[in-house]
Amino acid sequence: MGIVYKGMDPRIKKLVAIKTMNPKNIADSLMEKRFYREGSILGQLNHKNIVDVYNVGEDKGISYIAMEYLEGTTLDEYIKTHPKLSLKAILKIVKQICKGVQLAHSKEIIHRDIKPANIFILDNDHVKVLDFGVAHFKNSKLTTSGMVIGTINYISPEQITGLKVDHRADIFSIGVILYELIAGKNPFIGKNISQTMINIINRDPEPLSNVPEPLSVLIDKMLTKDRDKRVSSCEKAAEELEAIYRTEALLDTIAEETTLDDEVMNAKQSYIRKLVAEKMEQINKALESETLSDARHILAQLSALVPKHGLIKKLQKKIRQREKEIREREVFYRQLAHGMLKKANELMTQRCYVKAIEVCEKVLTNAPQDQDAKIIKATCVKQLEIFLKKRISN
Repeated sequence: MGIVYKGMDPRIKKLVAIKTMNPKNIADSLMEKRFYREGSILGQLNHKNIVDVYNVGEDKGISYIAMEYLEGTTLDEYIKTHPKLSLKAILKIVKQICKGVQLAHSKEIIHRDIKPANIFILDNDHVKVLDFGVAHFKNSKLTTSGMVIGTINYISPEQITGLKVDHRADIFSIGVILYELIAGKNPFIGKNISQTMINIINRDPEPLSNVPEPLSVLIDKMLTKDRDKRVSSCEKAAEELEAIYRTEALLDTIAEETTLDDEVMNAKQSYIRKLVAEKMEQINKALESETLSDARHILAQLSALVPKHGLIKKLQKKIRQREKEIREREVFYRQLAHGMLKKANELMTQRCYVKAIEVCEKVLTNAPQDQDAKIIKATCVKQLEIFLKKRISN
């Protein structure tokens, strides 16, 4: 696209990266629109995992974007100097990518070119998503020059086949990066571009070995060809990555605190990993079904297994938060029910029994154990029966 300079903004006294448009592309209206679109899009995205933009403009015929100056390197270069990343490090990187891209998706912006070269790793291991130059085009079909929007090795099947692209294309691309970081190779790379495209459309990646089962399942869901079966959002992917990360952190703690031979340690890790994953899934299901007593009981079992681990405090906080949400909802429904039952009582007094019953049923939908609603409903039903018997006898 152009050259990036290091500069100083005299107004804010900060180092900035000044991205300029390649002079060769000045006469290309599409490239110019793409350049300014990137600045416009980045200006709408304020997130710790997306590069910040300070200014967009033109000076002496040169178009530029002044953005946050980053100390570090792109992910593709980072991999070269860190060829054997730990699983926790990989999970941490990809989770941050998901969070940044999720913010873009929440603004109805699709990146469309997620790849290691567009992911920046700061010196403190913080992640920034870069280059929204091809983001948010109205359609994602082939350009007039016959080029597919996006970088071949990382694009989704629908970007190749010319279907309308949505946020799930970015999820696929992130899945490719996740697979590549773990396996050390791109899952679809072929001998040439055509073979790579065919692989993306038709071939499933080789199964990964020595990874936790939940992670293997997540990668499969991110890389499925049928986007309707793909992970529904980057937010969901980030949540699953966080859960897997916590489990790995737990296993590291056990390894540090236990002196066993490798074979026994591996067996114990495998057992603990499976057990923790099961307990966390049970807790999440209990929270969803609002059976908080079950959630606390399962957490107690987990706490006995791994006492004093940070995961326990986080789960305790999650249960308390759910408990608070339920209490607040119950208060709201009680207040709502009070007004509705007052109306039902008035309708019953006016002998509008059917309408009174309907109001009571609405109350019971949200509060099945509400005794007042049950009494008013039962009274109205009885009065209706008496009324109908009189009509029949007459």
